[in-house]
Amino acid sequence: MVRLILYLLLAVLLITLLRSVLGILLKAAARWLLAGGSQASRSTPSGGELRQDPVCGVYISTATSYKLTEGGKVLHFCSEACREQYRRRKGEAKA
Repeated sequence: MVRLILYLLLAVLLITLLRSVLGILLKAAARWLLAGGSQASRSTPSGGELRQDPVCGVYISTATSYKLTEGGKVLHFCSEACREQYRRRKGEAKA
């Protein structure tokens, strides 16, 4: 009976140790993968002046915005969806 309890305690200890080691390794692998992915994101321009999206009101960098020239004025949008929504609204207003 005592031997069975010792075996069970040993099994719990080994499982706990194995989980800890695997957790550390997985965290290290995740950091390594994220560090490799951040190099790709560094090549994306993130600078530029901030402009407000006329549809949703979000401020977006002029370097990464979706642009639409209307009446000699350049409008900046956070996404293609906002740009298309603006075009639809303008089309409905003209009709």
